[in-house]
Amino acid sequence: MKKILYTTTAFILCGLAQSQAACIATPSCTTLGYTSTSSCTNGIKCPFGNYWNCDLANKIDELEQKIEQSQGNSGNASSTCKIGSILFSDKTCGDEAQYGKTPIGVVVYLGGSGGQALALENVGNSYKWSSKHTEIGCKDMYNSCENTKKIIAAGDKNTYQAAWAALEYSTEGTKAGDWCLPAAGIFETYYYNKEKIDNSFYQASGSAFSKFSFSYGGWSSTEYASSSAYSVDFGGVGGLRTYGKEESKYVRPVLEF
Repeated sequence: MKKILYTTTAFILCGLAQSQAACIATPSCTTLGYTSTSSCTNGIKCPFGNYWNCDLANKIDELEQKIEQSQGNSGNASSTCKIGSILFSDKTCGDEAQYGKTPIGVVVYLGGSGGQALALENVGNSYKWSSKHTEIGCKDMYNSCENTKKIIAAGDKNTYQAAWAALEYSTEGTKAGDWCLPAAGIFETYYYNKEKIDNSFYQASGSAFSKFSFSYGGWSSTEYASSSAYSVDFGGVGGLRTYGKEESKYVRPVLEF
């Protein structure tokens, strides 16, 4: 009787265990983060069905793309230039002239994802900012080309000589329309980095703009009022000054990159 009792008891306990196991629901793949129905490289397969978690794969792909972009941009001016660098026609930069490369400017400003470089020479002799007193709304201190576009849209080259002269400038690797009249803040950055920037102008066989502004100064594209605009002056106390738009001053174009 004892033997029969033990056997029956074991059978009952086993049945109970099997019953409890059967009541445990299989986890859902989607609730566990396995949401893709297609396999993916570097993805993880759900152990309970044909679903994959591709978050890891996506992160790896994003990282690889960033690395490729970084490597691909390693020669671009925006990633290698600094204030005082020489800008070449292939839009790369260097601290000095390089054999086989044509210098086209010197970097005088860096901001955001790019910068701006002044041309190696002045355009022509001297120009008026405007032959009439009209406020266009060019108040930005750093956005050279945006200011220049507003000026160009306001009138022809006879009325807005300086902006048009800058716009029509071109070099190897650039064309007319690529260059602009510098905003006032660009000249201010130049003023505070004069020694470094002037040395690069000489290295690139250009002429330092600071030496010209002792007499005439150089027009910026930033207005002060309807009858005046900002100019840079390297003589005396130096810095930004405002002059009547009908005065004649030098134009040194700037290239945004």
